[in-house]
Amino acid sequence: MAIQVSYPGVYIEEFAPGAPILGLSISTPAFIGVAAGGPIDQPVKLTSWDAFRARFGAHPVAGFYLWHAVKGFFANGGQTCYVVRASNGEYSQQTIVTTTGAVALFDVRARVPGNVVIKLAVKKVHALASATTSLFRLKAATQLKNATALGDTQIVMSAADGAQLRPGDRITIAAVGEHITVLRIINDGTDATVQLAQPLTGTYSATDKVRFDDTSPGEKVFRITSTVALPADALAPGAMLTFEQAPTPAATQLVESVQKEVLSATATTYRVTLRQGLGFAVDMTKATTVESNEFDFTVQTGAGSKAYSSLVLDPAHPRYYVGLVNDDKDGAVTVIPATPTPAVAMPGIMPKDQALAAMTTAGSDEDISTMGDPEFVRAIDTLHYVTDASILACPDRINLTVRRALIDQCELLLDRFAVLDCSAGLDPLDTLTGVPNERAGLSSTRGYAAYYYPWISVPPDGAGPPILVPPSGHVCGVYARVDNARGVFKAPANENLNGALGVERVLTDIDHGLLNLSGVDVMRVFQAGGRPMVFGARTTATDLNWQYVNIRRLFIFLEKSIQQGIQWAVFEPNNLALWQKLKRSIGDFLNKQWRDGALFGAKAEDAYYVRIDEALNPFSEQQLGRLHIEIGVRPSYPAEFIIVRIGIWPGGSAVTEG
Repeated sequence: MAIQVSYPGVYIEEFAPGAPILGLSISTPAFIGVAAGGPIDQPVKLTSWDAFRARFGAHPVAGFYLWHAVKGFFANGGQTCYVVRASNGEYSQQTIVTTTGAVALFDVRARVPGNVVIKLAVKKVHALASATTSLFRLKAATQLKNATALGDTQIVMSAADGAQLRPGDRITIAAVGEHITVLRIINDGTDATVQLAQPLTGTYSATDKVRFDDTSPGEKVFRITSTVALPADALAPGAMLTFEQAPTPAATQLVESVQKEVLSATATTYRVTLRQGLGFAVDMTKATTVESNEFDFTVQTGAGSKAYSSLVLDPAHPRYYVGLVNDDKDGAVTVIPATPTPAVAMPGIMPKDQALAAMTTAGSDEDISTMGDPEFVRAIDTLHYVTDASILACPDRINLTVRRALIDQCELLLDRFAVLDCSAGLDPLDTLTGVPNERAGLSSTRGYAAYYYPWISVPPDGAGPPILVPPSGHVCGVYARVDNARGVFKAPANENLNGALGVERVLTDIDHGLLNLSGVDVMRVFQAGGRPMVFGARTTATDLNWQYVNIRRLFIFLEKSIQQGIQWAVFEPNNLALWQKLKRSIGDFLNKQWRDGALFGAKAEDAYYVRIDEALNPFSEQQLGRLHIEIGVRPSYPAEFIIVRIGIWPGGSAVTEG
């Protein structure tokens, strides 16, 4: 909006171009498999091999390969990954309901699957009890020490009486309707001179009584006192307080902030600001009790018992129940708040009391011998909304159903890529039972998957000979290493597999050539004792525009980065100024990719273009709220085949023009 000018002078108006587009990382894989521990069907983000071992088990599960895949990922330069544990075990669980209406408040789930008996107890408690805690009132004998005149801006009382007041208090004198705010108190130990924020509107005599002013409905600030020492955190932000002044019905509100006020060595008050105003008018001549609302939560497993005391429902409070229970490393359960929060008025939203009893739904033990496709597909589905997971791999269930589930998610979301393992022991050329037959069922029209053969040998966990494992974890690490060192546009091939000792089957160039042309990426060892290498970078695409891994992943990178980078433009005026901002932002981003080597062309205009014009955006489309942008890029394809022409040269000299 243009600055409105009125007086002669210099006016400042800021402007800014469209925000720059930052390239997003697409090097974060998600591994799905069987683990010795850890949560089931829950994507867990990890940044180190030690973190995986601590969360999912220090040793592999016999007959499964998730452990080795994650180890291979980090050994090859991976930095961040997700892990989803697939299992047919079930957790013991129970829903805790509200006091009023028995509405679901939170779920309690055992941390370890299995038929383990866990007992729960819930009991409402009050750290602030109505018998001892109340709104602070001035002593009944509090009075003026000197007479006042109309318009005076201060009053005098005894030092002991003045010590009860604090700046911001509202008082009244002689109960005649004076509403005065205390500005400051000067207390010399004998007298207290109270300076007022407003002049007095009446005259008062010495010994006229002073008390706090009555409040109106909606008041937020109150002073609270107690006849006993208050527990720590009892009045922290997020505390749920119930105020009651008979015969008015009680009202419950949450604390926004609190300030401790020390009146003397033996007297303290707390100035509490509520998030919402109190729902009734407070008569400060009558006692008003205050009670807090918390609950104790007890978890019993076998002979052991763990008690979580004085828990609070609000996340702002230091004793928020979710944090205290879930962050307890030695705890037996996890709590999961209901979403959305139940629409139950306070304090009825507090959990309903229950005596110590076993969870209402018993769990079941994991039996890995009976695990099937549904458990793995369910685990894959949990990644649907994990937006920064950009590579999928499932080394523990290598069959058509699970691999198609990986491909289907990639093709649906268009922001991730599947790394597929071959089955163990396949013949490379047998069209009935070997690699060609298995590869045939894994096509992705636009190349959202790659298929790797054969398995690789790695050191065992402990003593013994090398073992064979699927290659996907190590390959995902190579993706990350190449992305970080060179860029996503570089084919993740002709790269060593760190941590691999050999391959299941050594292939000849002829074998490799036949597999390569059918979209099989091969792990090769080129000489006896040599290091295994990834020596293929083809997708399983049927559309040959997308036959290379780096081309498919480059477009995922460009699309995700541009999509997020121009989000600021949504709902901006669809005019020429916006078009120019978008062209500059997208053009600058693509120019950087060209300079880094991702796009081919001697000049920028040979490598990409960004088109936003009226041909793409006629008025009819603008009326519908649409803005069309056309982007063309010329990617750098990998030099997969390098052909060198060499022949006999007779010597001499020649002059050519061309």
